[in-house]
This record gives sequence, structure tokens and C-alpha cells, in this order.
Amino acid sequence: MLRAALPDGDWWCERALRTVSDVTVYIVRAGHGETAVLKVATTGSGVTSLRREHDLLIQLRSDEQLGDWRGLLPVPVAAGSVGPSDYLVTSRLPGRDGRKVAPEQTTRLTSAAIQAIAPLHRRLNTARVVDDAMLGLWVDEPAERIMRAVPCDRVIDRLTRALHSDLAGRKVTLGWTHGDLHPGNIMTSGDGRVTGIIDWNEAREHDLPVLDIAFWLLNMPRHGRTREFGGRVADRLDRGLPWTPEEQRVLGSVADGDLTQGRALLLLVWLRHVASNLEKSAWYAESPLWSRRNVIPVLRQVARG
Repeated sequence: MLRAALPDGDWWCERALRTVSDVTVYIVRAGHGETAVLKVATTGSGVTSLRREHDLLIQLRSDEQLGDWRGLLPVPVAAGSVGPSDYLVTSRLPGRDGRKVAPEQTTRLTSAAIQAIAPLHRRLNTARVVDDAMLGLWVDEPAERIMRAVPCDRVIDRLTRALHSDLAGRKVTLGWTHGDLHPGNIMTSGDGRVTGIIDWNEAREHDLPVLDIAFWLLNMPRHGRTREFGGRVADRLDRGLPWTPEEQRVLGSVADGDLTQGRALLLLVWLRHVASNLEKSAWYAESPLWSRRNVIPVLRQVARG
């Protein structure tokens, strides 16, 4: 049924891609040789994610002020529902997965990725003072989602109070964000250029662009890195300064004031990532192993102060 619903009919699955959400992703090929990306969802969270990505791609691709930058975005080809499933078909962007870049080229990849995402970050660029509505969106909502999944009310309450105290009244720069900027969502050419940016279901308007860059830095491949995201964040919380001088310089290109020097930015990134995963799939909340590796290490550091 799904195959018949796709445009031009004759599509077949070339291979399935590994995902960490309730959305299944396939590379599909048409009879005339064109390849595309097919995403299929059958759960409520997956359907919401697909519909949001479709709407965001339409919105961004129709924004004339983004100009040629829109060439980095997938083109929505088709979307709809078949039985219990929702689907989204987009163009397949050229290039290779950024995670396949050699370790000695990671600095170059970071520079290229930041340059590639910059036009989006500058779109709708505004300076604002952090108010209760922003704190609710950036701190309280993700904290509540984590508390529903993990019995950690006392520590999370301590974390949220600390972030409210640190962020309230601070002047920040807002703009569009990708929301999940890491090497796996960047396509690159052989000469190191960014040829595409994928997976747009977490993009936001009037958000903190520095969160994109901080998340990128936390996910850059490094030789010998084995710890999962929560462990890496906990390690940084255990330092005097969570960001190196070079990372502070990179973050300072999109952040205001001293946001790049303390723990607030690191904890904001962690909150958003963990809450986002819990929203993507029920598997995360049901996995004690995931919690031990991604939630508990950070909460222990917060409890220690």
C-alpha cells in the first residue's frame, strides 16, 4: 500500500538506515534511477516528528531571504498517511555522512559545519532578555519530561533553580536553530564542503543558536571516545571550566557575554537532548541502561554541586 502511494509508483527499498527514534528511515530508488529518503512512522511520537519535519522544511524552503542556502535542505517530495502509518519522502542530498570524516579532519569539519549553519542562525536574529516564558521553554518543560521518566525530582529541582538564577534577566541572541546538529546530520564532499544538512524535525524559531554549536562540540568524534553523551557532559561538569578556551572562542561567535564560561550552557544542552530523546521514543524511558549512561552521571554531578 505504501509503495503504491509514493509519487510515480515504481519505488523499491535499497536499504534501511539505523535510527534512534520511532521513525524508520529507508533509502529508496525509483524505476528511472532517482534515489530518495523515505521516513515511515506508526507511533504517535513518530507521526508528530514526521509532520513537524515536513512543515518546517516547507517553511524554510519558502523563505526567500535564506536565498541559495536553501540548497542545503532536503526537498519534500511527498507526504501522507497509509493505514496506520505516516510517511515523508524527501530528496537525497549528495555527500557522505559527517561521522565518516577522519579524526584528523574534525577541526576542519567543525569550521565547515558552523559556516554552513550560520545563515540559518542569523535569520530572525534578535537580542532579548531572558524572561519567564523562555525559562519555561528551555528549562522547565524539558525538566518535567525527565522527571516523568526518571525518579529524580529533588536533583532536577536543584538544577532548574540554578538555571533560573543564572539565566533570568540575561541578554541573549535568538535566531533559528537546527536542534540536532551533530556530524551524523551533516553531509560533506570529498574536499570538506558541507553539501547538505538533514533531519529538521527539531528546528526552532527564536531559539538559542549557541545550543546548536555546543551540541556539535559535545558530539565531535575524537580518538578513543567511548562514553555516551551523559558521561561526556558529567566529565565536563567535573572540571573547573566546562569548555576549553578554543571551544569558548567558537561558542562566542554566536553567544553573548559569559554564557560560554559557566555550567549553564552545558546543562541546557543536556536537558534538551535528554528530553528530546524521551520524546522521540518510549524506549529511552524504559531503558535502565540508557538512563545509567545518560541521566544518572549528570544528576550525580549536579547533586555534588
